[in-house]
Amino acid sequence: MIARAVPVTRPAPPSTPGMVGNKRPQPHRLHLATGRVLEGNLHRAPNTRLADHLGTLKGYISVTDALDPQSGERFPYIVVNADHLVFIEELPVGVHGPAVAATS
Repeated sequence: MIARAVPVTRPAPPSTPGMVGNKRPQPHRLHLATGRVLEGNLHRAPNTRLADHLGTLKGYISVTDALDPQSGERFPYIVVNADHLVFIEELPVGVHGPAVAATS
């Protein structure tokens, strides 16, 4: 009989109960390398910096209630490859107007 290494399976650490479901939609404007601009909501925990939030992602950014202001095209949910971003603007909550308003 040949002994083989068996990978050790460890349970995932539990989430902090106070942080579960704590993310809120916050309006942002994404400028893509193609020149296209998208406005939409990133779901971030309150009082977190944008840079800290982006650092936790694995190269893709989920955006809800997205809008292309140039064409007027709306997307309920999109995923943007972070390599295609030039920069992201944080928009003030309540000032963005109907561009990123959630639909009912």
